[in-house]
Amino acid sequence: MKILIIEDEVRAAHRLQKLVSDYFAKSGVRAEFYEVLDSVSTAITFFQQSNETDLIFLDIQLSDGISFEIFNEINLQTPVIFTTAYDEYALKAFQVHSIDYLLKPIEEQALEKSLEKFAAMRALFTNNSAQIQSLPQTNAQDIQGLLQTLTATHKTYKSRFLVQTATGYVSIDVADVAYFVSEHKISWLITNAAKRYSVDFSLEDLASVLNPTHFFRANRQYVLHIQAIQNVLNSFNGKLKVVVKPNAPDEIIIGREKASQFKEWLDS
Repeated sequence: MKILIIEDEVRAAHRLQKLVSDYFAKSGVRAEFYEVLDSVSTAITFFQQSNETDLIFLDIQLSDGISFEIFNEINLQTPVIFTTAYDEYALKAFQVHSIDYLLKPIEEQALEKSLEKFAAMRALFTNNSAQIQSLPQTNAQDIQGLLQTLTATHKTYKSRFLVQTATGYVSIDVADVAYFVSEHKISWLITNAAKRYSVDFSLEDLASVLNPTHFFRANRQYVLHIQAIQNVLNSFNGKLKVVVKPNAPDEIIIGREKASQFKEWLDS
């Protein structure tokens, strides 16, 4: 079984690969994985060179655009299972245009159901090739309606912040943000290089404009980028203490009520 994962989040890709590998191992099937692809452009190049993939896991939002752009270039007949962070309203279209979808963070039980559906369809095709026309096909025409739905419902998150300096302005990419901290009703952006800039957003506003895959509202004082987290320690009464880099001016404590949500976010 040759499987391709197209996903721009390293943690998510590794976790998905492990779950899929474990599933097929229990079924006595050897799963072979291609190198994970993280962009529309690399996926198009891959499909132009290879047609031997048995199953594709396809994220919607990739590093260089929406993954459905792939279908404008490639007449892809390989079964696809979408992985996405979109809500139920947008996802209803996926039930028509693909084998299945998985909502992030991916749950093991949901993944197993998707793979069982894929196995049943594959068996149907293997046992009766005449039934191929009844199998869902993923192609450019099929996704037009889905693209319209995504255009209407997709939320665009901030990719950079324009901040003021002593001599003018500088644009900070979100990838260079370690965390945001609120002090005396002022929100500060702290970069990975430990530079500090004020921003005209409350932490509540920041939580709504930042990609929740990358940022987490730890408490009333901090919004953290996942790459800034160095360590997570147990604290008293079920709380967690988070160590970040660069060092924060205060201890970052996540309350008991939010601790499980935080751990799920780290594992997604």
